[in-house]
Amino acid sequence: MAIIRPALELLDRLEPAFNGGERRVADELARQLDDEWTVYVQPRLGQDAPDFVAVHDAFGVCAIEVKDWAYGPYRQADDGTLQYATGDGVWHSTREQPRYQAYRYRSTIYEHFFALPDDGSKPANAVRSVLLMPNYSTAHARRLFATAQVTLHESQVDVFGGDDIGASMSRIVRAKTCKVPRAASMSRLRRHLVESEVVAELRLRVPLSAGAKNIETNPSNAKQRRVKGAAGCGKSFGLAARAGRLAAEGKSVLVLSFNVTLAHYLRALATARCKEAGGDPTLVTTTNFHGFCARVREDALAARLPIEEPAFGRWPEKLEQMAQQAFELGFERRYDAVLVDEGQDFTLDWWNMLRHHVVTDGGEMLLVADPTQDVYDKRAWTDEAQMLGAGFSGPWTELRGSYRLPSDLVPMANHFASRYLDGEHIAGEVPSDRVAVSGTSGATRRRWENTDRPTALGRLIGAEVVRLLAEHPELAPSDIVFLCENHRDGVDAVHVIEDAGHPVHHIFSENEYERSRRKRRFWPDAPGVKGCTVHSFKGWETRVLVMGIRADRGSRRLAYVAMTRVTTNSSDGQSFLSIVNSDLTIAGFQSTFERWAAPTTEKRVG
Repeated sequence: MAIIRPALELLDRLEPAFNGGERRVADELARQLDDEWTVYVQPRLGQDAPDFVAVHDAFGVCAIEVKDWAYGPYRQADDGTLQYATGDGVWHSTREQPRYQAYRYRSTIYEHFFALPDDGSKPANAVRSVLLMPNYSTAHARRLFATAQVTLHESQVDVFGGDDIGASMSRIVRAKTCKVPRAASMSRLRRHLVESEVVAELRLRVPLSAGAKNIETNPSNAKQRRVKGAAGCGKSFGLAARAGRLAAEGKSVLVLSFNVTLAHYLRALATARCKEAGGDPTLVTTTNFHGFCARVREDALAARLPIEEPAFGRWPEKLEQMAQQAFELGFERRYDAVLVDEGQDFTLDWWNMLRHHVVTDGGEMLLVADPTQDVYDKRAWTDEAQMLGAGFSGPWTELRGSYRLPSDLVPMANHFASRYLDGEHIAGEVPSDRVAVSGTSGATRRRWENTDRPTALGRLIGAEVVRLLAEHPELAPSDIVFLCENHRDGVDAVHVIEDAGHPVHHIFSENEYERSRRKRRFWPDAPGVKGCTVHSFKGWETRVLVMGIRADRGSRRLAYVAMTRVTTNSSDGQSFLSIVNSDLTIAGFQSTFERWAAPTTEKRVG
């Protein structure tokens, strides 16, 4: 008998409730499959929640979409449109595309939860999806979906009716031919299906600071809040805890970030906080803003709304405009709460789109930001007059205490920011309850290397990673992250580290398409040294960091963002930060960095 999660006896408590067809499929999966299969019921996978996902270490994974449609009142028109008949015999078009939906489950599972960075873009047979129609025969169900509705790729999805469901569920979920999938891919997928965990420490209950607790509880019951705080102050933990609490109240929540990789981290945090609060994690959707816009566009086109692609602009800008078109044409995608992390990367127009078209009437919105981390120079929230159009009625709530950064790194990072960064920045503080909240005060082992050869920066970063692994046998490759400002440096660093015999999990490529693919597949629990750009690592953390500083416009802000990604190691309180610097105008900061003392009265450089 297959392992069902949650157990069969608990399925009637699910929200939304099971219908008759879904219950029948659940019973047949349990009865016909052996105990080497695990079937996950309505798991949250990004913006998707398949009815079932069946997993087997030898046979791979199969996502299952079930449609409990009555036989008779549905047909497919000549143009592929699905139609249903009302009681008076009039045929109407339906916006549902279940075969396409099943195809999208397969694509999402492969691209975001199964494939490794070097894998191709086409899903392997180890990842499949099927459409089940319990009230139809297989022959009738396949005739109903004979013509692809959205894309020809959906024809790859097999369709089965009730006769096959009752007789051969094993044949339905198994591929006709399938290589045994990699254990690493299957292990990664299972972790996300169970808990969407990022690292082991996220499984533990994390004490919240007073500021983060305020974010979680929303004591004034405000409908729109804005919070800004220093790196490590607990903004993301508070936001995730708020998502968990809202889910425990039965509310749907959309958690948004700007970059793709941060969304993975927030998904894990929110899932962990849902477990603490007793909330259903499937009520929390976590994605990046442009991924959300892309899904709105995709679903609106599938619903045959006349969305037109703008003639000019970059693709992200086009996605924003097409999502706005969809909403203005009546497309609905509403949530009870919309929570935005790293809000300094958002614009006022994005916020207002969410405010007017995405959050429910009377719903809750939260924006958390750190202006010091504004690496895209958006400056969207610095003009209070402009913010009158964003719906906020009160001032910013400000958090200063830094619970993530090692205590000795906080004043050094503040000094770097005050000396080298223009614009607003929030000075972090070592809070009095630091040890009570994080368990340790933390300390860093720091090293700074200057170079007058900018073209060698990537190779020197790679060499520093190799040095750390050689001189510190207590470190494993998976402990170390290196951050570069551009992909050329990243590729050079990867070559040095791999030539030394260490595996690297990274996002770097000279090819734009491959970069995008690698970002979607970048996870910190993958084996090997981790390599990333500073932009894509915003919001993440590591206890061992090697970073580079170029002499380009914006490099100093990126350097500050990078160094504030260091976190305290909960086991021994020891962290590492190595900097390779090619900006010789700040070379003198080496002495301050390596031997931290009270801030000096030296003049600001640059």
